[in-house]
Amino acid sequence: MITQIFAISSSLIAGIISFKKAKQAHPENGTVILEYSQLRFVSDNIQLQGEISPKSYIFANYVVLRLEGFYQSHWLIISAASVEDLYFSRLKRAVIAVQQPT
Repeated sequence: MITQIFAISSSLIAGIISFKKAKQAHPENGTVILEYSQLRFVSDNIQLQGEISPKSYIFANYVVLRLEGFYQSHWLIISAASVEDLYFSRLKRAVIAVQQPT
């Protein structure tokens, strides 16, 4: 009985932490400024700036960005529905350019 309560409570805590991290990585609104491989994201809650890492991923309707800053790195998820098609394709091209070997 105690083991079950412990397992449920630890799962609940892990779920809350995961939800907060996912919510932070996928903001609802904000401004993306793209300059070559540098990206700046500004919203009401967070401000991120860094270089797009080759660890970034492109999916059909999402771009999962790994931004590497001076001393930290952050994940940022941008959906196609939240930006115009032209800007989303530019963002995908920037990720592909970073992933290409030099």
